[in-house]
Amino acid sequence: MRTQANIVISFLIFFCATTVVTQEDRAAPDRWAGMVLNASTPDDATRLFGTPSKDKNKVNLDLPRPVSWLSDKYKEKVFRMLNYKRLQGYKNVQFSFLDEKLVAMSMEAPDAQLAILDGKKWIDPDDLEQLFGVVFKPNPRQHGIKLLPPSEFLANAPAELNKDSYSYYYDMIAVSENSFVVAMIVNPQYHSGLFDRPDAKRQKQINAHGTRYPGSVSDVEIISRTLAR
Repeated sequence: MRTQANIVISFLIFFCATTVVTQEDRAAPDRWAGMVLNASTPDDATRLFGTPSKDKNKVNLDLPRPVSWLSDKYKEKVFRMLNYKRLQGYKNVQFSFLDEKLVAMSMEAPDAQLAILDGKKWIDPDDLEQLFGVVFKPNPRQHGIKLLPPSEFLANAPAELNKDSYSYYYDMIAVSENSFVVAMIVNPQYHSGLFDRPDAKRQKQINAHGTRYPGSVSDVEIISRTLAR
C-alpha cells in the first residue's frame, strides 16, 4: 500500500514539474524557449543553448525592424549580443542584454520558398497568435510613417488591411504589458502569364496555407517595453 502511495506521489511530482517546464518554455509575448525579458541573463542563454556563435559587447541594438515606439537608447553602444545559429527551427537567433538583463530577442525564420522545396516547416502569419499567445494586427510597411502610440494601436488598428497593403512586405505587430512583438512578413507579387514560374507556384501554395493573412514570416523580434519612449 505504501509502495502504491509512493508511486502516485512520484507521478504527481513528475507531472507538476513537467507542466511547469512546459509553461516556462512555451513562447509568449515576453519569453521564448526559456528566455524571459527583463529577467534572463547571458549565463542563462549559455546554460540553455551552449556557447554562442558570436558574443559581442558594447554594441547598439541590432533590430531588423526598429519600430517608432523605441527610444533612442537602442542606438547606443551599451548592449551585449549573443548570437546562435539554427536554434529551435530558426535560422538565426540573437539575444540582446542591457545591464546583464535580456531586453530583446530577434529570430530569423526559415525561408518559406526553400522550406517548401525541402519539405520543411515555415511560419505562416496566421499562426503567430498561437505561437506567441497574443493578438497581432497587420501594419503596412510605410517609410517615414510613425505608428500610433501602443495603446491607440491596440485599440484602433484594423484587424485586416486592403489587399494592396499586403503586397511585397508588411508587419504583424502585437502589444503586451511587457513587450512589443513584431513579425516581418514577405509576400512577393508575381504577374500571371501563360505559364507560372516555379517560385510563383510556390508563393500561391504559401498564400493558400493561411485563411486571413498572405505571405510568410521572415523575422520575429520581441522587445522589452523598458526600451520604449
